[in-house]
Formats: sequence, C-alpha cells, structure tokens
Amino acid sequence: QHLSNTAWAFATAGHASPQLFKAISAEVVRRVLGNFNPQDLSNTAWAFATAGHESSELFNAISAEAVRRRLGGYSAQSLSITAWAFATAGHASPELFNAISAEAVRRRLNGFNEQNLSNTAWAFATAGHESSELFNAISAEVVGRRLGGFKEQNLSITAWAFATAGHESPELFNAIAAEAVRRRLGGFKEQELCNTAWAFATAGLASPELFNAISAETVRRRLGGFKEQSLSNMAWAFATAGHEAPELFKAISAEAARRGLGGLTEQALSTIAWAFATSGHASPELFKAISAEAARRGLGGFNEQALSNTAWA
Repeated sequence: QHLSNTAWAFATAGHASPQLFKAISAEVVRRVLGNFNPQDLSNTAWAFATAGHESSELFNAISAEAVRRRLGGYSAQSLSITAWAFATAGHASPELFNAISAEAVRRRLNGFNEQNLSNTAWAFATAGHESSELFNAISAEVVGRRLGGFKEQNLSITAWAFATAGHESPELFNAIAAEAVRRRLGGFKEQELCNTAWAFATAGLASPELFNAISAETVRRRLGGFKEQSLSNMAWAFATAGHEAPELFKAISAEAARRGLGGLTEQALSTIAWAFATSGHASPELFKAISAEAARRGLGGFNEQALSNTAWA
C-alpha cells in the first residue's frame, strides 16, 4: 500500500520523478504481487499511466496477477481504473481485457457509476479490444439510466468510444443526442462538442437536432477556444454527416484565416479542404490559404491519400 500510495501521490500532483517511478517499478516486480490488494494494483497501474512512465515489466506483472485472481475482489471502480490505465499506457494485454470484460458482464455492471461506464468504454475502444458483449451491456445500462446523471464529458466520451469501436447502438446514440439537445450543450467543452459531432458522423447516425444544436453553439462561441485540429474535425463531421450548416462553415473559414494554417497538420489541411468541397461551401480565401500553406511546406508531409483528397477538393 505504501508503494501504491506513493506512486499515486506523485502522479496526482503531476510531479515527474523518473528515478522514483523506476525504483517503485523494480520493487513491485521484485515482490510477490499476492500481497497487493486489488485497489493497490489498480492504483499503481493508474499512477504509472497518469505519470506517463513506461514500465512493461510492471504492467505485465499487474496483468498476470489480476488474471490469475480472475479479478476476484476487484470493485467496479478498480476494474474501470485498470482498463483505463492499460489503455492510456498503450500496453496491450488481451488476457486482462478479456477478463475485465467477462467480469463486468457477469456482474451486469452492478456498481459501475457513470464515470466508470464511460471510462471502460473509452479504454476498450482506445485499446482496440473488441468485446460486443461488454459494449451491449454498457449500452443497455446507459440507456436504462436515462443519462440524467452523466456529465457532458461522459456523454461525449461514450459516443466517441462506441463510434471508435465500430459498435452499432442506435438506442444509445439517440439517447445521447436527446440528452445533449435537452441541455442545449451549454456545459460541453469545445473538444467535447467536436468529439460528439465526430462520433455521430463516424457512426453514420443522422441527428439533425443535435447537429443543429452543435452548429449553433459552436458559432455562438466564435471558435476562439477550439484547437486547429478541432476545427478540421468539426468540418469533417458535418460534411460526412451531410448536414448543411452555412454559418458554421463560414465561421470555421473566418477563424482559420484569422489564425493562419501553420498549426494544422498536413492531414488536417487536406481534411478541411475535403470537408468544404464536399459540403459545397465556397471559401476562396480559405482555399487560397490552404494552397499557399501546402506549397510553402513543399508537400513532403502529405501522404498519398492527403494529396489525392486535396487535389479532389
């Protein structure tokens, strides 16, 4: 517990200490993990993932121990944290994710709060680990709770996770859309607005009321708080969904021109050109700026798809 709490404290404080984390990792791996309780194991994994400290040996040891115990004694919070930690650390562990999925489904997600549900979905989507049974269970649980207790971040993350995982759930997306529109999106951060639009477009689910609300809220905020990548993704989402939003595209064009395009990746430059062309939204100033920026870079960073899409646009 001392080892786990120390790692947790430094990670929570955001205090980088590579030597300390290295020492803790070595000590945890050296010991028999049978003496660690489930919370210690999950908190240690969380701490290393949050601190961004790579330790394959540590994650392998925690995974093996959790699977050996068949996750007995793990609370819903510990299951969710463990999945989140391994996904965040980018540490593949199919056996562990299979075990977490099976245990969560066996419990019928009993004890999982809203944060646990969205984080678990996010973790499996981020790790690229397929689990239809788990996503079906999460969908049914989320819809059954009527979403009133979900924070805006939870709504956005859940939609993103299901779209990323390619798991169809019209009932879930309809419920998220209705709840987001009911709240008028006021509590959604810029990234959450963008991710929600991206998720619905990726899932191929039309929701005119939601897209109208996202467009209106985005224009109202004048795009000042949106990152360059978010501007590109927002344009892509509306173009892919085939949802007309002249005011939104006009605002994105004006904001991109105001900032300049230096902060956009080559893919983002290509994407925003594709989106405006697909939507049929003329913006000579934006296309001139994209052309100038692409020529300035010499096109070396454009892959084949980006070159093709840019020429097409």
